[in-house]
Amino acid sequence: MLKKILIVEDEINLAASIQLFLKNQNFEILVVHDGKEAIDKFYNENLDLVLLDINLPNITGWDICNEIRSNSNIPVIMMTARDNEFDELKGLELGADDYITKPINLKILLARIKRILKIDDKSIYYHNGLRFDSRTLEITVNGEKIDLSPKESQILEYFIRNKGFVLSREKLINEIWGFDYAGDDRVVDTIIKRLRKKMGIFSERIKTLRGIGYSYDENKA
Repeated sequence: MLKKILIVEDEINLAASIQLFLKNQNFEILVVHDGKEAIDKFYNENLDLVLLDINLPNITGWDICNEIRSNSNIPVIMMTARDNEFDELKGLELGADDYITKPINLKILLARIKRILKIDDKSIYYHNGLRFDSRTLEITVNGEKIDLSPKESQILEYFIRNKGFVLSREKLINEIWGFDYAGDDRVVDTIIKRLRKKMGIFSERIKTLRGIGYSYDENKA
């Protein structure tokens, strides 16, 4: 599942630019432009983080932060055009996790979001059109996100980390299922068949070496 972020910002152009940037970084983004909408989304959506402007119509960012923190541990990053110590301290005292000043540097904002959500870029692989996120168990093929099972994800991750090497069924069983696995080793073939189907045009990257095992060639397709 993608991490879901709520942007609470009454500057429509700014909100739209942040939304576009974060969507391209593989986040699910919701946007509201006033305090009442923000409170409604907080109670009705399963959010992972809130980007919260201070100066909002209806309800201030301070009050929203207080409402969130009184009912949840969802991370909050405060956004403001006012660069002063009082605002920063007040936000932190209300329980905000971080504070960023406008004009917002999107790369810095992304770094702070990843730090707070503990997102490791090493979990994401991209090569020649195939994107794989081992954290969310998703691949992206032709712009379409496809969910993988845990075992499909583990096998694909192991192939990628050992690209170019020949991997026997026994090796895959030991690494993915464990040395104490006592089942049929054909389970490997079944999982790989399902994985190839999901990979679509990239399925030929997983090569079958008859009587030996498999290898992964990332330059195929």
